[in-house]
Parts: sequence; C-alpha cells; structure tokens
Amino acid sequence: MYIQCVITLLALLFACGHDPKTVVNDDAVDEGAQAAPDQDLPILSVAHPPRASFQGTGSGVVSGKVERGSADVLNVMVNGEDADLAADGSYTLDVPYTAGIQLIGVRAEDADGQRAVDGRSVYAGPVNPPGELLTSALRFEIDSDILDDDDDEPDDIAALLEVVLNDPSLIELAVGVPVVASGFELIPTGVSFDTVEVDLAAGEGVLEAEVRVNYLFFDFDVVGTGVFSWVSTTGSATFIAADVGTDLSITCSGGRIRTVPEWVDVQLSGFEITVDWFPDSLEDELADFTENYLEETVSSIATDMLSNQVSEALDGLVVDMPLGPGLDIAASLNDIIVVPDSVRMVVDVSLITDSAFSLPEGAGSLRTVGEPPDWPISNGARLGIAVDDDFLNLISFAMWQSGVLSGINLPGSVVGALSGGAIPPPLGPVESIDMSVELPPVVSPPREPDTFDADISVGEWRIKFNREDGEIIDFSVNLRAGLQAEISGGTALDVHLDNRPAAIDLVVGVLESPAALDPGDLAALVRLMIPPLIGNSAELVPSIPIPTIPLSNFVDVDAIDGLELVIGDPEMYFSDEGWLLLQAELEVQ
Repeated sequence: MYIQCVITLLALLFACGHDPKTVVNDDAVDEGAQAAPDQDLPILSVAHPPRASFQGTGSGVVSGKVERGSADVLNVMVNGEDADLAADGSYTLDVPYTAGIQLIGVRAEDADGQRAVDGRSVYAGPVNPPGELLTSALRFEIDSDILDDDDDEPDDIAALLEVVLNDPSLIELAVGVPVVASGFELIPTGVSFDTVEVDLAAGEGVLEAEVRVNYLFFDFDVVGTGVFSWVSTTGSATFIAADVGTDLSITCSGGRIRTVPEWVDVQLSGFEITVDWFPDSLEDELADFTENYLEETVSSIATDMLSNQVSEALDGLVVDMPLGPGLDIAASLNDIIVVPDSVRMVVDVSLITDSAFSLPEGAGSLRTVGEPPDWPISNGARLGIAVDDDFLNLISFAMWQSGVLSGINLPGSVVGALSGGAIPPPLGPVESIDMSVELPPVVSPPREPDTFDADISVGEWRIKFNREDGEIIDFSVNLRAGLQAEISGGTALDVHLDNRPAAIDLVVGVLESPAALDPGDLAALVRLMIPPLIGNSAELVPSIPIPTIPLSNFVDVDAIDGLELVIGDPEMYFSDEGWLLLQAELEVQ
C-alpha cells in the first residue's frame, strides 16, 4: 500500500522543464510598444510547429512569415536567436528541441522599433503511447526495520505476524480432529498458549524467520484401537517453548510474490506429558507421538502463516490505484531481490483508461532515457522509493487526458485576487475567465535542486478573459517553474511554486484580442500577472489530505482496528539521470 501513498503524492504535484534558449523575457513591459497613429505594426505568423502539437522527432524547425507594417522588417528572432529572413518575409530556424514542453517565443522587429510577438509550446521528443507498459519504472526498498524493528508497535511485518499468530483460533482448529497412531487415536480437546514471538530478517536471497510459541497447553483424549480398543483415557501435554526456524525463499511469478520455506527446524523445550492411565507398553509411543504431533502442528501453522502473511504484506506494497473516473494506474511486480537487511522490488506500471478524450496525433507521455539509481536507495530511512520521470509524466498525461485540466471557468474576481488585485484595463474589467491546459504538464529535474523538488512545465495554458463589455482576449501562456512539495504531519501535502519572475521561463502568445489593442502590450501585461498568479494560487490551495494506510489492509484482526500507517520525515530529490528519489519513515497512529 505504500505505492498508493506515493502515487497520490506524485499525482497531486500536477493538480495545482531549463534550456537557456527558451528564455524570452528580456523586453518586459515595452515589448510590442504601442505604435504611433501613422505606424502599422508588422504582422507575424508561425506556420510550424503547430500550436499544442506533439513533435515526436525531438528536434525540428520553426518557420513562418512576417508582413511589414509601416517600416521594413529588420529581423525575426526565435528564442533569442536570429532566424534566416528571406526577402518575401518568410523565415526559418533550426531549433534543437528540449524533450518535454518546448517553449517557443518568436519576435519580429522593424526599422521603427515596432515589434510583433508569438508564444507557443509543443510537446517535443519521443513518447510512450497510451497504454504502453513502463518497465521497471518504480523501485522500492524496505529496510530491516520494516521487516522487524524489535519493538511492540505493529509498524513492521514481524509485529503484524505476531498479531495474527497470537490469534488463538488458529491453533484451535486442531481441536476435535482425531489423529491416528498405531494402537490408539489421539483426539485434541483443548489447546492454548501464552504468547507468540516472531523475528524476521533479510538474509542473502532469503528471509530468515524464527517463531517462538511460549507455554503451550494441550489437552487430549486417547481411545485405543485394535487389541487396545478397550482403552479410553485423558491426558495433557505442555512445553515451555517451541522454536520454529526457517528460511523463506522469495520469488516473483505473474506479478505476485511467492514465499516457500526452504527448510524448517522445530525444537521443543521443557516438554512434559501426563495421562490418567495408559498401558505401559504404549506410554513411550504416546509420548513420542504427542511430541511429534505438537512439533508438526506448530511448525505447519507457523510456516504456513509466515508464507501467506509475508507474501500478502509484501504484495501490499504494489497495488493498482484509481486516478479518477475511467483512469487507473496498474502496477505489477517485475522482480524482487532480498539482500542482507533489505528487500528490494522493481515494479512495472501502465495506464488503464476508458476515457473518451480525443487525443492529438502522436500524443503520449514523455519518454526519457536515464539509468536507475544504484542500490541501496533508502539512504538509512525505513522506506526508499525511486521513481522514473517517465512514470511522473505518465501520471501527468493521465490527468490531462481525463479532462480535469480543461474547461475551468472562474469569476474575474477570483483571478484578480490571485494576481494581486483587480484586473486592470485593457484586460478588464473581467466578468469571467476560461482556462484549459492543452498539453500534458511535464515534470523534470529541478534547476535549483537545493531549493525545489522538481520543475514543472506547462504548455498552451489557455487563459481567456471575458470582459464585461463582451470583448474577448485569449492568451497562450507557456512556462517552466520550480515546484516544492512538503508533507505536514504525515497526512497532508503542501505545494509551493517558485514565483520569482527571474526564475520562470515564460512566453506568451495572443490568440484573440480587440483590433485596437497591441498584442505585444497585452502579452507584456499577462507576463507581469503570471508570477503572482502562480504564487498566490499555491498559497490559496488548502493542504491536500494524503491517504493513510489502515493496518487492516495487511492483516484482518480486531487487535489492529483503527490503527494506520502514515509517512513521516520525507525527503525528495532528483538524480542526475531523472529519477525522483524519496526516503521516508513510517509511523503508526
């Protein structure tokens, strides 16, 4: 079930990408300055790449045409670099796309200093098609404390096994079931014990397990058979302790964990037997038979429960999780590795959807190449998780495909509050604002790893201002910013975005505006609004509850009703290869 918490955390990062060539923020407010009455602005168009398209090649060309206004066009720049400008106004530039959301800012300038601008995004680079299996996209490592931390709290597998094995109903199943020996039948009439203790440790390729049953009391009837059919008596047997030792081999088959005892050793201490009366010739046989029977019974119950419960507890780390209506993440165990003091699991994931959302040509979640981190990954914590950025972007793609990032309508007053004040003319007064995100957001390693957990890129964030006078101003906002997520009290996620203007890669396009307004001025105004908008949005988002893990998901006994596991002291960072690493503690509440 730990994977369920982790997937939830990662999915929430998207609910709320650095190539220096994409920064086109150098003109500030004067970009596209208002032309004099006798001057016409140049008219800029971008033919390729199409807005909000998926460019699977990972590189491409930006091309289009600019028409002169009142003066000759001097240059066209794409992401700060001069494009080849032909006499007829057509331009082209080879652009080395950055995999993920590629921000494209195009600017034309004429001899009078007038400018025309365009801002757009494409989803660049190879993708994982919807439904494709992401092999080995997750790595889990649980340390020896999750197996057994040697305290009484039920926050480890050994303690949960103790809860199960201390249930007297398990051994009471033997009561009333006759056991046939040579010359007599042994019929258990009552059985009880004091406590059961479990020790569990990871060895080289196996789990080393020891179970001790303390002070077992066994009552029985004895009925003779054959020539001893006239015998009928009662007796009892006790032992101070029964110690069961075994090594459990662990394998993965069909995505499920299977544990098998490699060997079993049982030792009884302080065994005693008493019987009301019994033929002298059978006393030794009865004692040996009873001792062997108790050894086999204790051994069978202990090893069967160990095998079943350890498998279920480890399987509980790998579960499918719903992301929303018609969307699920399917997880399947690929491999399990046991080494001294830790258990390591490699997990495959895929997206299952019945969404009717129509996908653009070539759509998919970003595919990157990066070697997974070397084991160990827990770094001294009880739980270590390594997440391929392909999986993070699969979650982002799933949320985008579900439509939750589209069709958002907000009152103008709400957006005004988020941007720091009433929306001024010419953008306002605003009656309402429509928003949608037309490309799946992309998560990537942070540019400031000491401060932020990740960067998030948002492409073709459409913001349409519906003014009170009926005019519409439609923008395409494209950005990359730092993101920080922290867990409060193990039960809530707080998200913060980096809203420092100098730290945001940002390009803005104007898709629709009144003819009397200069699109360059409008783009500059929106660029000023975006930092406080994303900053205040994060501040106004309430803490997001994180699902806790009921212990009943591991074992179903009354003794642990109401107890839950929560994540504590999490630390997250990106590796240079694009894997998100998370280390955390687990606590019982």
